[in-house]
Amino acid sequence: MTRPVCCNIVDMPDGRFAVVAVLASGKVFGRTGLPTLAVAEECVELLRAVMAACGAPVVLGAAAPGGTGLRRAFGPPIGRG
Repeated sequence: MTRPVCCNIVDMPDGRFAVVAVLASGKVFGRTGLPTLAVAEECVELLRAVMAACGAPVVLGAAAPGGTGLRRAFGPPIGRG
């Protein structure tokens, strides 16, 4: 069974956004410099569609597996409900 991919949208200090995805293995992928929250959310939806084709669900706003340092590397995630 394919394990989920944890994903966060991060509010960067310069006012832009980043999308950070963490695989179950702990490998981190990210896209930075996104100008608006809407663009970041579109990136997450694209990731969700691609991963669904692979059979791996995307979990938004979940804690990163293995305690990876998302906050240290990218800043604090923005609130998600």
